[in-house]
Amino acid sequence: MKCWIDLDAQVQRHIDRGLQLRGISRKQFALFLYSSNYYRVSGYGRCFYEPGTEMYKTGTSAELLMDIYDHDRAIRNMVLEGIGVVEPTLRSRVAYHVAHVLGGDDGYLRKDFYLPSTAEPDALDVKARHRWNAEVRNRDKVLASFQELRNRNEIFIQHHIKNGDPIPFWAIIEVVSFGTFSRFLRALRDKSLLGPVTKSLNLEDERKFVQAVQNLAFFRNIAAHHGRIWNRRLDGHVTLPQLALSVKREYLSPKTPAAALTLLAGLVDQIEGDNSFSTTLLDLVHDSDEYARGCYRPIL
Repeated sequence: MKCWIDLDAQVQRHIDRGLQLRGISRKQFALFLYSSNYYRVSGYGRCFYEPGTEMYKTGTSAELLMDIYDHDRAIRNMVLEGIGVVEPTLRSRVAYHVAHVLGGDDGYLRKDFYLPSTAEPDALDVKARHRWNAEVRNRDKVLASFQELRNRNEIFIQHHIKNGDPIPFWAIIEVVSFGTFSRFLRALRDKSLLGPVTKSLNLEDERKFVQAVQNLAFFRNIAAHHGRIWNRRLDGHVTLPQLALSVKREYLSPKTPAAALTLLAGLVDQIEGDNSFSTTLLDLVHDSDEYARGCYRPIL
């Protein structure tokens, strides 16, 4: 079992692993750890270790570690700024076109509105059954989320409940999480409903739209929970539509922070009608060679 250690011991542990304080005092570095959490900072520190060891590369300084940490915080803030443009725009456009089909009804609660579109496959068809089960789980999570939202205290939700009216889609979509919104898009049986939104964003097809939202929902959660973006290999592939490729600065591997950042930059530019966001965000990424390397070629 790991034991609690005080700030001075935390500083010493970094020093014992080869970190050089140089112009940073023990007190300054201790305050940095006190404000940033030893465990969180260690994730950044490991990116400076000699491969296969618990020791910092020779010459690694506390100033470099603190600068990278602060740089990542600035990028996270810009990610949340960009999500603040993209998320409400996507909700609004999807709500407009889905509600055009559903009207003021709560047809979004019908199971047949969602995948799977086929009967339960034969048990011997392992691949089809796996896909079918995944679609059922996703649908059921979406429906459960919509049902739970009926208990939310938002005035506009309770207004419909008290009047005995169905909650229209354009209202319920305002209170779902971005993750549930992404699940909803994946669960939709008729993806052609998303065609007008896809076209408005200048994306190639509905599949790329759904994948982009899924990527951004995951990336948004990292930023919103103050997670490390720098030097983080992503689990899934980031979709790279043309609008992302048009603003890229260099080759983009689809499992990197750089790919997710460029996707976000391209979408914000498309929505706002200029390239100011992508320029500011990607300039900030490339402002430090060390930071850019960790975004384009992550090691953890």
